[in-house]
Amino acid sequence: MKTLHKLFGAALLFAFNPLFGFAQESSVNKQDQEIKHTNLQLSIVPYLGTNGANSGNYINDYSFNLFGGYSAGTNKLEIAGLFNINRFDAQHVQLAGLFNQVGGKINGAQLAGLANVTLDSIQGVQGAGIVNFTSGPVDGVQLAGITNFTSKSLKGFQGAGILNFAGQEVTGFQGAGIANFAGKDVKGTQAAGILNFTPKDVNGAQVAGILNFARKVNGTQIGLLNYADSVSGASIGLISIVKSGYHTLEIGVDEILPLNVAFRTGTRSFYNILSAGIRPEISNNIVWAFGYGVGTSPRLGKKTFLNLEVSSEQLSNGNVEALNLINRFYLGFDFKAAKNVGLYAGPSINFRVYDTSYSNHPDLFIVDGARIFSERSYAYEDLASQFWWGFRAGIRFF
Repeated sequence: MKTLHKLFGAALLFAFNPLFGFAQESSVNKQDQEIKHTNLQLSIVPYLGTNGANSGNYINDYSFNLFGGYSAGTNKLEIAGLFNINRFDAQHVQLAGLFNQVGGKINGAQLAGLANVTLDSIQGVQGAGIVNFTSGPVDGVQLAGITNFTSKSLKGFQGAGILNFAGQEVTGFQGAGIANFAGKDVKGTQAAGILNFTPKDVNGAQVAGILNFARKVNGTQIGLLNYADSVSGASIGLISIVKSGYHTLEIGVDEILPLNVAFRTGTRSFYNILSAGIRPEISNNIVWAFGYGVGTSPRLGKKTFLNLEVSSEQLSNGNVEALNLINRFYLGFDFKAAKNVGLYAGPSINFRVYDTSYSNHPDLFIVDGARIFSERSYAYEDLASQFWWGFRAGIRFF
């Protein structure tokens, strides 16, 4: 009991006598307030410690707070069981079990179990279990379990479980489980599980599980859906819309269907193909197909391009009732006959995979010259495969 009395008395002595054992050194004026400096602060909660009721006017070299601390700033190290609050700047290291709040700048490391809030810039590292927030620029690293936010620029790295937000340009890397947002240019990489977004330019890469959105991309977009005004590299995905890129509507014929329609979108370095085709039958259901593919179209001459394409289409007689997949590799030539008109033609090699347990597959060929040169059955899986040479030809509108 005597020991507890001594500890309680010492705490009171620290609280009401801030000069006890710690010489107060230089004093400066900050925002018309007298700010003092001390080597060490020990506190239980704000105002109950070695700096007493004036703790908010002291900049401490070292500050150790049992539950929480309140000071004008920190020069070297601050640790608290729950929280630290600094009115102005903090540098080197600030650690708290729950949160840190700094009214000025951070130069060093700011780490908290839940949240870090800095009302000016960061040069160093912010790490929090839930959220990091700063209203100034970040030059360094932000790591959070849920969200990182800066209303200014990011130069370095942002990593968050859900969302990264930078109000201005990003130079470096943003990686998030859900989404990355940059208010201005991105010079580096955005990688997200769902969405990467900037209304400005990307000089680097955007990689997303669903959607990438940017104005001008000098690099690569990889995602299920991609959108940009222009792309100087490749836009790779299921659907890529490049406003000033490569868009064609194609009408053509091949050895299977007399009428095919396809839409190409993306860039000539990499584009997506959505296709459909029909073969009207007099006495039966319409034979039709729908498919998807990707391709590239390097320039050969002033008006001539090469087409290298890989595609797959499901061929059905009426309803889609069984697997009947035509996989095609096409090598052809694209000649720009007029300003918005092109002609194309070339050979293809085809690989069909179909369900042998289904008896109503449509006939394959509409021309006599096509012949199957290889066929194989997989009886234990009710599947078979066939190879043959084919062709494609038609007209394209740009």
